[in-house]
Amino acid sequence: MRETVKLIEVARELPVSRKDLQMLLLLLVCGLMAYLISIANPALEPLFLALVFGIIAGNLQKDGEKGKIAERYVPVLLPVGITLYGVNINIPYLGGFHPEVVAATLISASLIFLAVFWISSRLKLSKQMSVLLACGSGICGVSAIAIISPLIKPKKEEFSAAIMIITAVGLTGAIIYPTIAHFTNISPEKFAVLSGATLHQTGIVKISSQLFGVEEEALAIKGIRIAMIALVVLVLSIIYSESRFYVPWYIVSFLGVALFSSTYLPSGIVQSLRPLATVMFATTLAAIGYTVNVGKVQRAGIRPLIAAYAGWMVGVVFIMLVIGSGVL
Repeated sequence: MRETVKLIEVARELPVSRKDLQMLLLLLVCGLMAYLISIANPALEPLFLALVFGIIAGNLQKDGEKGKIAERYVPVLLPVGITLYGVNINIPYLGGFHPEVVAATLISASLIFLAVFWISSRLKLSKQMSVLLACGSGICGVSAIAIISPLIKPKKEEFSAAIMIITAVGLTGAIIYPTIAHFTNISPEKFAVLSGATLHQTGIVKISSQLFGVEEEALAIKGIRIAMIALVVLVLSIIYSESRFYVPWYIVSFLGVALFSSTYLPSGIVQSLRPLATVMFATTLAAIGYTVNVGKVQRAGIRPLIAAYAGWMVGVVFIMLVIGSGVL
């Protein structure tokens, strides 16, 4: 309730000057462009593109006043964007999968999460950065990072660096997986498990699995990992809340929208709502990117990249061992 009251108060205090409208229009254009490009090339995550577009716009203009305008609107855009983005989260019916596939996917995602978090901690990355990389690697890439960031409150530069790193690792997987499949001679069905259980972004899973004609199977398996975001956000809400067992309203609304759209809404309506939800959330990422200093992002160095790659490889090795053992 207090979060709702705070949001309303912030929204009421926001000015609506000509510069404000120009800034909002610029951010909306960034979000819309990111979405349209992602349609042409699904491997490019719209949230990632919007963040990059925002960073480019902010660092090219270098207008401190406009940066403050963008920063003022983030507290309003972010909870609304997270809530609407729930329609993009499909909670799968696990009864439609073979138990061994569900088990292998959940174990792989958990191993990636734990490995990335542990390695990040050993490399002395901040706790927030470690959580961002772990969630982005183990669950659903950029979406997971964007959804959990309001809970753990990382620095803007950590948030941006984590998104860029996760995208780079995912694209690496899309490039090398066909080669792995060729030399190991795995079947298309098993390749669907490899892609869905270990690749980061949905778009990357789609592109990778299309080569073997198992796009639907791989995306269904990826859906198991995406659904894990519901549990993760609840746990993080409790861990990072100022008062125990308090969950912010926008997390509840996000989970409610995800559950309602997955269970009750006709697929046609869900498909029609997803572009709006994606553009809205992408616009939010553009606003965050606009306020980011590129120089500070570069200071993250190579350690987060090492943690993300190493943790991802743990998941790949596990799935390949399971495939090689004949369990799947």
